[in-house]
Amino acid sequence: MSDTSNPYSSSTSSVRIVVMGVAGSGKSTVAERLAGRLGADFLDADDFHPASNVAKMAAGEALTDADRWPWLARLRSELRARDRVVLACSALRRSYRDELRGAGDVRFVFLDVDPGTATDRVAHRPDHFMGAGMVAGQFDALERPAADETDVATLGATGSVDELVTQAQRGLAKTGPWRRAAPLIADGAVDRMIGPGELTAHIAELADVIEARGARSVLLVPPDQTRRHSQAGPLTVGLRAELLARGCTVGVLPALGTHARMSDDDAEVLFGSGLEANDLLFHDWRAGVVRLGEIGADEVAVASGGRFAEPIEVAVDAELLDGWDLVVSIGQVVPHEVIGISGFTKNVVIGLGGAATIHRTHFVGAVAGMESLMGRATGPVRDLVDGAFDRFIAPRIDVMWLLTVVEDLGGTTALRGLFVGEGRSSDSGGAAFAAAAALAVAVNVTVVDEPLDRVVCWLDPREFRSTWLGNKAVYRTRMAIADGGELVVLAPGVRRFGEDGVVDGLIRRHGYRGTPAALAAVDGDSDLATNLGAAAHLIHGSSEGRFRTVYCTDPAAGGLTAEEVESVGYEWRSLGDELVVLALEVGAPSGPRVDRNGQPYEFIANPALGLWTVTGTGTANS
Repeated sequence: MSDTSNPYSSSTSSVRIVVMGVAGSGKSTVAERLAGRLGADFLDADDFHPASNVAKMAAGEALTDADRWPWLARLRSELRARDRVVLACSALRRSYRDELRGAGDVRFVFLDVDPGTATDRVAHRPDHFMGAGMVAGQFDALERPAADETDVATLGATGSVDELVTQAQRGLAKTGPWRRAAPLIADGAVDRMIGPGELTAHIAELADVIEARGARSVLLVPPDQTRRHSQAGPLTVGLRAELLARGCTVGVLPALGTHARMSDDDAEVLFGSGLEANDLLFHDWRAGVVRLGEIGADEVAVASGGRFAEPIEVAVDAELLDGWDLVVSIGQVVPHEVIGISGFTKNVVIGLGGAATIHRTHFVGAVAGMESLMGRATGPVRDLVDGAFDRFIAPRIDVMWLLTVVEDLGGTTALRGLFVGEGRSSDSGGAAFAAAAALAVAVNVTVVDEPLDRVVCWLDPREFRSTWLGNKAVYRTRMAIADGGELVVLAPGVRRFGEDGVVDGLIRRHGYRGTPAALAAVDGDSDLATNLGAAAHLIHGSSEGRFRTVYCTDPAAGGLTAEEVESVGYEWRSLGDELVVLALEVGAPSGPRVDRNGQPYEFIANPALGLWTVTGTGTANS
């Protein structure tokens, strides 16, 4: 009788298993038999190698990591796509296993074999591209599972196949979910409210940690004023003051991405009186970056489901590499239109990225489809950005991540969580992000039972001066708006389309006319093709013809004119007139309302703080 409490003894539960080991360990034979016993799909990783990899191995040439990353990305995708699967894969290095762990709840069986047995088995294996002469190289590459890899069952690769399968099932039952190093701070819950005094205590705790590690020069990387609710302002000001008092050198480099340089007014919005614009370093995303490497075209193709197959350059602000003992990234974790859930590695790779990095990651998110990734902690852009950080940035600098989760309470906000970790996605930094992302889904995603016919969003003029930023009103609500519905964007501060002249001109040229039109424009306009982030924005800012978007501006105060708004495919109304019709006062809290004509609408005061969707659409946190 099978043990139904053990998912590895029956076919009643979801399982993702990787049977790993060097060539000749018997992993394919054991994995196939184990899959049959569990009623799971069997996959052999060798079947997913591109032809170029097979040719290299057949010629006795070892694969490089550049050869393996696209292959591992494909395997991770195949694992994610199945509830019950057993994969035979060498997974020799810890970094390769970490890549596969990204599929979620993966367990490993390591078949441990001696070099003589493995070489003999491979020598007698006909018609396989792996020659016996390459076995020694596999042992050289092998990083045996470490004690903290609690998701690995290790077996001696001797005995009959049935015996090994039985041992594998027993060993798997004793494994636990893989646990990264715990976050340095994990303070958060759906009903938690971290007050100013508690935040000050956390800042002092962090300063103690930094001082104990001997960091004497620290670069702080907060967002800009478009994340004024993030609590990044008080965190930056407070931590800077603590570190300066301890004799540290401290720089502050806002992660602007493509946003305009912060002015004194912008600095006051985010930092209060604690920092002025002259205190801030400037991220020049076009000319101030250093190229570190690239994510290959094959891997990008895998991540995007074949929708985009060009390499992504990894280039970051030169200031990051200027000898700082520690970089402290300070950012909010919230549903996001490009990467699914913002924060963590995005703050550095994209927030301090170069033009090509920003353009192509944004384009991958757009062509992959916002609805398929928003509110999800894993996805195509997250995979690429985490990979870029882990491979090219983490070996060069030490990064500490301060991640906040903030909830809009209708008329005010609450700091629900503060999570702190370090290093790569497989380190405590990744654990901190996973915890923050789970909380963000719980407090920042609003699920409505039926699509909304009419949504009204307010864009705070202190934060939003362009549609490039203000279209969060579109990005974050469009999953909840009914076909044929109306989105009204109240935009008192919006005076331009793009944050710089090039992007502004491209938006004016092509407008927000949906995915087919944007892709056609890329094909026909070389300027847009070299600014793919702008093309992605044209897709993000469109309703895809499902609902009407009405921008309400104040031309008399310098806002976009009716002609300008209508030229990009939106409708226009006077801001003052619309406020009267809506019976809405500045500063009103979010919630359902009724206008002067008795017509209902849903008002959203802070569209950047959440994601609105309909029951059944779903978000995931795996």
